[in-house]
Amino acid sequence: MRYGKKFPIALAVTALALPLALSGPVSADVEEADGPCAALNEGRSRHHVGFGKHVLFAVASGYGTAEVTVTECVRRHFSARWRTFLTTTGHVGRSGFAAPGTKREGDGKSPTGSYSLTEAFGEGDPGTALPYRRLRESGDCWGSTIGDRRYNRYYSGRCLPADENLSAIMKSGPYRQAVVVNYNRMPDTPIVQGRGSAIFIHIGSGPTSGCVAFARPELETVMKTLRPHDRIIMGTRATLFR
Repeated sequence: MRYGKKFPIALAVTALALPLALSGPVSADVEEADGPCAALNEGRSRHHVGFGKHVLFAVASGYGTAEVTVTECVRRHFSARWRTFLTTTGHVGRSGFAAPGTKREGDGKSPTGSYSLTEAFGEGDPGTALPYRRLRESGDCWGSTIGDRRYNRYYSGRCLPADENLSAIMKSGPYRQAVVVNYNRMPDTPIVQGRGSAIFIHIGSGPTSGCVAFARPELETVMKTLRPHDRIIMGTRATLFR
């Protein structure tokens, strides 16, 4: 969704950021009893994780708040326990999360659910295994115009007024690094006009119009761990966990 106008540069990590160990296990046993990774281990997540080995959570205390705790859970193989790799503070849509199935274009809310992560973009590849699009000085766009065939898709050329000008937003800061969240788009679901577009994980330290935002150092750390079809699970605590 279209980003807000103010994005201060720094955002502090509030809980922990474990040393990066991309090829090995996360060794510290730091799971909180009621944390997202413990919930995965105990079968308390209401949403599936697919076949990914890295799951990013963005969890709000309730509806109407834009503040979230972002946690990355990691497992070495499918039968292994989930471990906490990183946790930090972040923000979502200025109006908080939409209830499941109610997200609409322009509502200022972030979608609730579990979504695959299959591509990224920005000013330069930080070392992610996701397919990466290096944005140009101009001409990179993302469709948000309801009724247009390019709705919720990348395209190059002259951006329509209602669409995301990725190149310009990269220059202003938020899209210097970003990961595409496959909300309302393949491979998760067919695109439905008007149900929301351009949901990304990007740099930022304040409310967005639907994306998930947190500090660049933590975002790049996460990006270096991600592989195609890892996931993000996002929503209020009561909605996500049993």
